[in-house]
Amino acid sequence: MLIDLCVPIAEHWRYPFKRYLASAFENGAKWQITEFVMRSHWFSHMDFPRHTGAQYPDSEEFPLEAYNGPASLIDVSRTEGVKDYGFTAEDVKRAVGERKLNKILLIRSKWNLECDWNTKDFWVHAPYLTEEAYNYLNTLGLTAVGFDFPQDYTIRELIFRPVPPEEQLSHAILLRNNVLLLEYLTNFDKIPVDDFELYCLPLKLQHIDGCPVRCIAKV
Repeated sequence: MLIDLCVPIAEHWRYPFKRYLASAFENGAKWQITEFVMRSHWFSHMDFPRHTGAQYPDSEEFPLEAYNGPASLIDVSRTEGVKDYGFTAEDVKRAVGERKLNKILLIRSKWNLECDWNTKDFWVHAPYLTEEAYNYLNTLGLTAVGFDFPQDYTIRELIFRPVPPEEQLSHAILLRNNVLLLEYLTNFDKIPVDDFELYCLPLKLQHIDGCPVRCIAKV
């Protein structure tokens, strides 16, 4: 079974996404051709360390195996919900338990079941990981981590002000240590197993800082 982990690329209040027909049959064209304009860190996407500074490696430094292959899922969701909740290192450790994790890790909060990602509430009241949680993740020897929630507290502040990488702890602690980030994914609640194959493919652009992806779990 294949499970699509990506949000749709469509008009969204957070992204001035543009899509139109550059060549249309109604205008007499022989072919239909769609043109679209979007940035490398919109919608479901992955980050390479170059995103945070010119001294950090870009996409060319990472093999496909760093973000494709055997993956593990941990569940940090709570019966009382996760709105505005900061996941601690203890929350993550409990979710990991005694398991031996694969190098690619997805963290399931089920925030998508509480709040629609198209709404502002999804972003300004999202759960997030604390600094201690990121420090713990950084000890696990991971090559990539994916989230079904906006994983940094300061992501909510991007609506109001520029936020530097140092204030987005997933980027400062994980990404700058070559742990790739798979951001704004969804449907983790549909993954019925703890370990599976993950396929996460950006466009083959050279020397990129990030790219939208089609991310799929095979279970």
